[in-house]
Amino acid sequence: MTTALGISKRLGLVIFKAIPKKQQERLEDAIMYSGMTLDPHSWLFLAVTNSLLLAVLVSYALWRFVPVQKDILASIAITTPIIFLVSVFGMYNILMYYGLKRSLQIEEVLPDALQLISANIRAGLPIQKALLSSARKEFGLFAEQLELMGKEINAGLSVNKSFENLSKRVKSPLVRRVTMLMEESLRSGHDLGGLLDEMAHDMRVFRVLEEEVKANIGSYVLFIVLAVVIIAPVLYSVSITFIDFSSIVKERMDVGSLRESGVVSQGGGLLQWMTSEQAIATETLILFSAANIVISATSGAVVVSVLQTGDELQKLPLIPVFIAFSLTLFLLSINLLKHVLGGFFA
Repeated sequence: MTTALGISKRLGLVIFKAIPKKQQERLEDAIMYSGMTLDPHSWLFLAVTNSLLLAVLVSYALWRFVPVQKDILASIAITTPIIFLVSVFGMYNILMYYGLKRSLQIEEVLPDALQLISANIRAGLPIQKALLSSARKEFGLFAEQLELMGKEINAGLSVNKSFENLSKRVKSPLVRRVTMLMEESLRSGHDLGGLLDEMAHDMRVFRVLEEEVKANIGSYVLFIVLAVVIIAPVLYSVSITFIDFSSIVKERMDVGSLRESGVVSQGGGLLQWMTSEQAIATETLILFSAANIVISATSGAVVVSVLQTGDELQKLPLIPVFIAFSLTLFLLSINLLKHVLGGFFA
């Protein structure tokens, strides 16, 4: 077991060194923000190997059940790199999402925590004891950070450096601004307790304004959800059903007699289209539509996240929900339309 872990870590280190320096730093920061104890090399090895395995399996499944490309090697060679890159990118975004989720949990309790720290400072406690006394269980992740800051200061680290470390451990512009203002207050000798009370009050006012903005854009969000999740899958299913039944009509028409009699050349464009051969198989159209639905659902979830929160990752769990609902509605609509309209062409 130890040997296997050592090999995976060494291979992960090789992959880690192969990526650009800037991406290495981003990966290290993302793992730190997410709170994972796994080192970047091991995480990268797991992400690459799992993504590669997933890409091969999905590529084989596509070749087996959606026979667009008959040659299995050509099919896997085309789809595997795309699925691999999408999988690695998705895992990295999931990692970023967990870091963002942790920062949001801290921001949620930040006003109450700042008020409690202010009360402790006004009671005459030194800064390190004020931080330790404010580390209550109801503050969750922020309580851990407060305890760590208090221990750092007790261990001899300067207060300003401890605040700076907090802003590096938590990916939050709000926490970064708070720590910066606290550092400036300590340097200038300003009333730190009063400053913390003012910041807590401003945060609560800002939250009220955020809720008002969300209420005002609710209609836009609803329109996007309806268009992406309901309207688009239904329209794709109607188009495919129309093409499918038109091919049935073509098969029952005596196309040869119509062409010999000159009816096709004398008729309009619709008659010429009805007597022509279908160039694209229905299975290919279904696959193309499903791919477009997945792309639309993903884009719609990202747009909804940006509109509601201002960040594209906060609503990341909406992506699989939108995709699952859209594809399910798409397939159900196709079967329902075939069942309803099938009697007319029986």
